[in-house]
Amino acid sequence: MKSSNKKSDFAKYLDNKMIGNISLRDFLIKISFYLALVIIIPQLFPSGRSFKYTDLRVGSIINKKVIAPFNFPVLKTEQELQIDREKAVSEVPYYFIKIKSASLTQIENFTRFFDYIGSLPREIELTTLAESDTSDSLSMNEVISTLSVDYDATMSVNEISQLLILLHETNKDTLRRSLITQLNNLYDKNYINISKTEIKDRNLILIRSGIEEELQLTDLLDAQEWITYLESKYSSEKDKKIIVKILNLFAKPNVIYDKDYTKQQLGEAIAQVSTGKDYVYENERIVDANERITEDIYQKLYSLEVATAEHSLQSGDLHSFFSTLAKYLLTALILFMFVFYLPTNRPLIFRDNKKLLLLTILILIQVAMAAIIVNTLGWSSYLIPTTISAMLLGILFDAGMGFISTVIIGLLLGGITGFDYTFILMTIFVGIVSIYSVTHIRTRNHIFRAILHIVLAYTITVIIFGFLHYENFDEIGQVLLYYILPNAILSPFITYMILGIFERIFDITTDITLLELSDLNHPLLKELAVKAPGTFHHSIVVGNLAESAAKAIGGNSLLARVGSYYHDIGKMEKPEYFVENEQGGENKHESLAPNMSAIILSSHVKVGLEMAEEYKLPKIIRDFIPEHHGRNLMSFFYNKAAKTQDEKDISIDDYRYPGPSPQSKETAIVMLADTVEAATKTLKNPTAGRLRKMVEELVEKRFLEGELDNSDLTMRDLKGIIDGFMSVLSGIYHKRIEYPSDDDIKKSSSKKEKKVKVKSNGSSN
Repeated sequence: MKSSNKKSDFAKYLDNKMIGNISLRDFLIKISFYLALVIIIPQLFPSGRSFKYTDLRVGSIINKKVIAPFNFPVLKTEQELQIDREKAVSEVPYYFIKIKSASLTQIENFTRFFDYIGSLPREIELTTLAESDTSDSLSMNEVISTLSVDYDATMSVNEISQLLILLHETNKDTLRRSLITQLNNLYDKNYINISKTEIKDRNLILIRSGIEEELQLTDLLDAQEWITYLESKYSSEKDKKIIVKILNLFAKPNVIYDKDYTKQQLGEAIAQVSTGKDYVYENERIVDANERITEDIYQKLYSLEVATAEHSLQSGDLHSFFSTLAKYLLTALILFMFVFYLPTNRPLIFRDNKKLLLLTILILIQVAMAAIIVNTLGWSSYLIPTTISAMLLGILFDAGMGFISTVIIGLLLGGITGFDYTFILMTIFVGIVSIYSVTHIRTRNHIFRAILHIVLAYTITVIIFGFLHYENFDEIGQVLLYYILPNAILSPFITYMILGIFERIFDITTDITLLELSDLNHPLLKELAVKAPGTFHHSIVVGNLAESAAKAIGGNSLLARVGSYYHDIGKMEKPEYFVENEQGGENKHESLAPNMSAIILSSHVKVGLEMAEEYKLPKIIRDFIPEHHGRNLMSFFYNKAAKTQDEKDISIDDYRYPGPSPQSKETAIVMLADTVEAATKTLKNPTAGRLRKMVEELVEKRFLEGELDNSDLTMRDLKGIIDGFMSVLSGIYHKRIEYPSDDDIKKSSSKKEKKVKVKSNGSSN
């Protein structure tokens, strides 16, 4: 008990102790994310290089002379090393082991098998095992069981029947000698346990009694060749199949491929391949100042980087320690950009530890993928799908957040690739393009648009740096075809597939999810349309108003529209108590006390939230349900109560919605749209001027009540919202041409006819 109290006191201390504007607990959580990245990422950096000359490329000009500070070997390039290793592998033979006892054992087993089969009658009853237990006759099931258990021979009923017929139609002794001869012929050869097609163009070694001898491929016999030989030996199609079956049952390989020993020899051969191809001696000039870097010079400089790191490590000096320390400090410095950017430019994200955790995970995943591809698998850095994190950050957060994160990730990935300036710049540029291409992704077609943009961005950077490094068109084309194209095509699809995982885990709603929720066939909306059609129509109109207003002020118009669709779903529990669903019927509230009416009206907020939870609506949509009413007063019922009761007995809070007030621009817009839609229905002769005046008064009222204080709306935004409302309302309440009815047309026609008659009569007179 005391322990739990101490924990509670410590938790309170962490919550109450403030560091700037945040609690100590919150500060420790945020710093833990930062430290996790600072500690983990440097461990993924490649070790064993000094990265002193990473800014140099073949064809570039060096501005200083480089003299070898000590003796070191010139390392082979990856391509040269791969060629040498492949050559070493090709010189390792396949090793086989000869098993002497195989022939004697199998021929003995065959003889016993043949004697047993020969002792069986030609006709055997086909009975079940249960029947054979009570029958004196021999059953086929007993024979099958005996062959499997005693002779390791698996045969079907038809095969046993064919063999019995063959034995009774031919001379048993002659057939036995013939089959044993074939088995002896087989075991005189080298019958292997693998197919010859698995053997590549390498030497073959047979180990017999510990002695190795070379073989040719023609000295070996595999199963396919053995079957082909047998089929050519026997001409009778009737007997050939069963004879081949019997011989194969007892034809066991006597030469076994020693896979483990061969693999061991391959490993030793690869390990013995030297990584060096030349040697540079102390004080030897590697390159002069202002000299162009050739492939040979570049490899010497790269080898010097590796040798410098190894030399420092072996000598035990402080260079190795400081090099490791520098990796951690560099990572901390790069990540410190977030410390400057987030609190000022993205305070909502900075305050949300869940989103900071998501950011941490995305960075770690991207850096880990790069480390695996480059350091573990040894693949080209062009295959690192750098755009995945950029697109995810752009979609899950926003373009600005995606931009700064892409810059930081690009710098971190530069550490994985040896601080390659080319790769860093390409990562940042292509990442920014990919963010632009998916910022407002709403359909599957946008995925293909993103692919096109990414391919184009990659192509531009590869061509530019290719020309700077004096690469020819063939080399640039190979990079684009083999690395860039697969990367650019797969990255958007991978992003699209895993996006939903992050949305669900971290409760983040993207435009893709909003589009799915905007479908009027969603179960909740279909239920609303059936149970409360008036509310459903009201929600659609509010959605149009909110969407127009959000567009006018640069808000999220899609979010405003979708939030409007679901803001009143709680009304479907008791739809008859809401005026839009009365449809000319009696008013249910006339027979209720004012406080009861207020309870029923406010309950639709609670019911709506419960429905939203049940249908797993995202939090950003659930927020519209309580916030679209805020803490508004149900003035009609409050005034009604004030007329019949003493003011001292009435609590104004009982006649307010539970709130909270709108916390975002979009929920505030829906609050205003909801009010405007309901109020404008009561306006008689709704001219444009009268409509605008009413809208302005309603917006001003909500503003003066303080309901918009937490929504970040400015006075300019309010004017834009009013303009957005008017563009929709003017379409709804526009002046229509009053067409005459059928009766009016008939009356008008009859009057014209009378006039014509009068004129005609006058003329005749």
